[in-house]
Amino acid sequence: MSDGGLATELEARGHDLSDALWSARLLADDPDEIRAAHLAFYRAGASIATTATYQASFGGFAARGIG
Repeated sequence: MSDGGLATELEARGHDLSDALWSARLLADDPDEIRAAHLAFYRAGASIATTATYQASFGGFAARGIG
């Protein structure tokens, strides 16, 4: 399961994104990895960043106990 280039980078960095929140899980569990993935994109020449919010929702985070 993948939600684009960000998820592909995070999976390459060793993250299992099989959670219902996909890469959005790392917004809560490991935000430094989101920053590191974006930094890797910038170092490779990217000039914009995407968000890690493809599966993010109030309901999705609430189901994981995050208010």
